[in-house]
Amino acid sequence: SKGTLIITQARLANMVVNRLRHATDGDILVPGGAVSILGTTSVRVDDPDHCEPTIAEVDAVIREGAAMLPVLEKTRWIRAYAGVRPLFGHAETGGDRDIGRGFALLDHARDGVDNFVTITGGKLTTYRLMAEKTADLVCEKLGVSAPCRTAAEPLPPSAGGQWTEPVRAPRQWLAERDPDDPLLCECEMVSKSVVDALAADIPDVSAGSKLAAMGLRSRIGKGPCQGNFCSLRVGAHLYDTGGLSGSQGLDELRDFLQERWRGVVPILWGFPLMQAELKEALHCAMLGLELETGK
Repeated sequence: SKGTLIITQARLANMVVNRLRHATDGDILVPGGAVSILGTTSVRVDDPDHCEPTIAEVDAVIREGAAMLPVLEKTRWIRAYAGVRPLFGHAETGGDRDIGRGFALLDHARDGVDNFVTITGGKLTTYRLMAEKTADLVCEKLGVSAPCRTAAEPLPPSAGGQWTEPVRAPRQWLAERDPDDPLLCECEMVSKSVVDALAADIPDVSAGSKLAAMGLRSRIGKGPCQGNFCSLRVGAHLYDTGGLSGSQGLDELRDFLQERWRGVVPILWGFPLMQAELKEALHCAMLGLELETGK
């Protein structure tokens, strides 16, 4: 069951706002970091790889959400995305929304297949518990009796993932305000020193994309401009420091922007449309990214 959600430019509420009615499209607004997320839909899909938000879904979610919060009619949206729910079970009536969001842990020994376990169903808020139950079953089969401790002992933070934390970079930049450390991403306030730290953390693999890796290790490209300016600045800085050479930067820039473009297409009106026109002028008219490169 596919669910489509939309991200606001700014955080609209400090707590979850939920419309009290039978679950349907556009009935919940969830704060997350510096933004809010409005959702969601429930559409049956045959293939989890074919999961993209549509314009019709976005329109429906905003229309229903605005009945709960009128401010959503004039809110600036920066991105839409979709994910799939592997629902386990069936509903006699009411469609997929009436199927529980619980999870199922299946030991296939009951099917005559040893050493094979399936965990399915659930949702993001139950992933830790799902992992615990799965690990407990596997450990039982391996003869390990030690209990799972993830409910009481959180995993230590990763140094390589510290810049993925929402508003971490703005807080640190505002606290230091180093004039010799200019911002390369103004939306998320990621400075040159952070980009250098990210570059040093990325394995030197020729087949990988440094820009894409930086996007995974930080919030570069995830702000209102969706990579419009920071992609150019970070790319230029990587050329200056020897991280990119030849046509590599243009190829990576194209791929990086294409990934951001996927989530922008369904919300192209108002400011996002103006931003897209500017992006086309900068990246196509100036750099010719839309042209064939023989890649």
